[in-house]
Amino acid sequence: MNIEKTIQEDRQAKLTVDYTNLEFESFKHRAARRIAKDTKIPGFRPGKAPYNVILNRYGEAAIIQEAIDILLDDDYAKILDQAEIKPSGVGSLETIESFDPPKFVFMVPLEPEIELNDYKEMRKKYEPDEFDTAQVDEFIENLRRNAATIIPAEHPAEVGNLVYFNLSGEFLNPKEDEDASITDKTPQQVIIPAEGEGSEREWPFPGFAQQLLGVSAGESKELQHTYADDAEDEDYRGKTAVFSVDVQSVKELELPEVDEDFIKSMGDYESPEAFRDSIEEHLRKDQQEEYDNKFFNDLLAEIIEQATIIYPPQMLEHEEEHVLDDIKNRLSNQKLDFETYLKLRETDEETFIKEEVEPVAKQRLERSLVVDELIAAEGLKLDQEMLKQNINQVMAEVYYSGNVQDMQKQLGQDDFSRAISMEGVQRTMSAQLQERLKLIATGQPIPEDEPETDSAPEDAEEKEVVAQASENEAEVETADTPEVIEPVDEASEPESELEETSEELIPEEKQRNDN
Repeated sequence: MNIEKTIQEDRQAKLTVDYTNLEFESFKHRAARRIAKDTKIPGFRPGKAPYNVILNRYGEAAIIQEAIDILLDDDYAKILDQAEIKPSGVGSLETIESFDPPKFVFMVPLEPEIELNDYKEMRKKYEPDEFDTAQVDEFIENLRRNAATIIPAEHPAEVGNLVYFNLSGEFLNPKEDEDASITDKTPQQVIIPAEGEGSEREWPFPGFAQQLLGVSAGESKELQHTYADDAEDEDYRGKTAVFSVDVQSVKELELPEVDEDFIKSMGDYESPEAFRDSIEEHLRKDQQEEYDNKFFNDLLAEIIEQATIIYPPQMLEHEEEHVLDDIKNRLSNQKLDFETYLKLRETDEETFIKEEVEPVAKQRLERSLVVDELIAAEGLKLDQEMLKQNINQVMAEVYYSGNVQDMQKQLGQDDFSRAISMEGVQRTMSAQLQERLKLIATGQPIPEDEPETDSAPEDAEEKEVVAQASENEAEVETADTPEVIEPVDEASEPESELEETSEELIPEEKQRNDN
């Protein structure tokens, strides 16, 4: 066996492997014996038919195909060893150049090459905004609205009123074969905000609810809006639309007082002060995390931009499969199959993969490769205490999502525990890297590494992490976890026309009859 090795620029090794006719002939005879063993040939016991009988009965092509399978099973690892190749994934038999003499061409993906360049020289100011305590008041006001009682309004719509209406809308002057319809008599409800307090992501356009000031039940109102050329939704950019609003009713929100009963309904708080302090702590943490994440992502984007990243095409193909599987799983959870989704998007699978899956896969892959390289370059070691906290957090999130049984059934107990532990590891290393890049970007000294101690092998360490996740499952199931009040996100464009923008703020069971 003779091997010619060529390392290509795309991080693939092209291995041209020559066998002598005698060497390949031995594989063909072994192939014939395997065929004879697996089939019934009249006049011969299983596996005892001579080579020429097998050749005449099944043909040389069948023997060669079986011989190649045996060759791959027996020699592929030997080929990699002899060529001194460490693959990053599964290789492939690219072509068979000839059978006389036998010559095979293998393509083997290699480990990617990442050059981070001068990332240690980058600088970025760390300037989080001061926390505005007015956010606490706004948050409590949202909680009051969420617990409000709805009563009929005896006057035209005012700020803070709830308006129920049917909405129709279409684009003006549509292009040929373009669907002009946006929505048709869709039930909607909005709370009219004070001027300047509306969301930039309000649907169908920013400032829409403000234009309902003064409407009364039974009235209709027509609104026209021209979308900006850089509107978030590409289908709306630069277009003018007209909307028809048929008002069904106008309601007032009777907000509860922030008294002892209200506070008790929110959780186990000792006093109004404790209630407010808990909300402020939560909002401060969210604001800090949001800033830190953006700071980290901006730094990482800059590092990726200046880095040299070369990887074999098989890695990108593998990531594309993951992205596509993620999309299909999310659609399945929404009771929508992939084929129907493509029809709704008016596209085909090939175009969808090219335009939407590939860019996401490329971004995810390159980010992952750079993060791994940064962790290695900085010599970061897994913080075991932080890991334990993150595993507990992941377990709590999974259990309170209500999807535990489905995940355990789908993955199996061992894989479920492993998935939890690996998510904990990922969060821990990400947090440690985030802190390290912050120090680098702000020019602060990097702490010296603690003296290394003998560490367990990687497989043993992984088993320990998985075992820890399994132990924590029981803890999360039985732990008394204090209730956490999550911030209410601003309303944004509904994912479907039937999703109501104020659904979370207006619980139906608290509505009063008009009578």
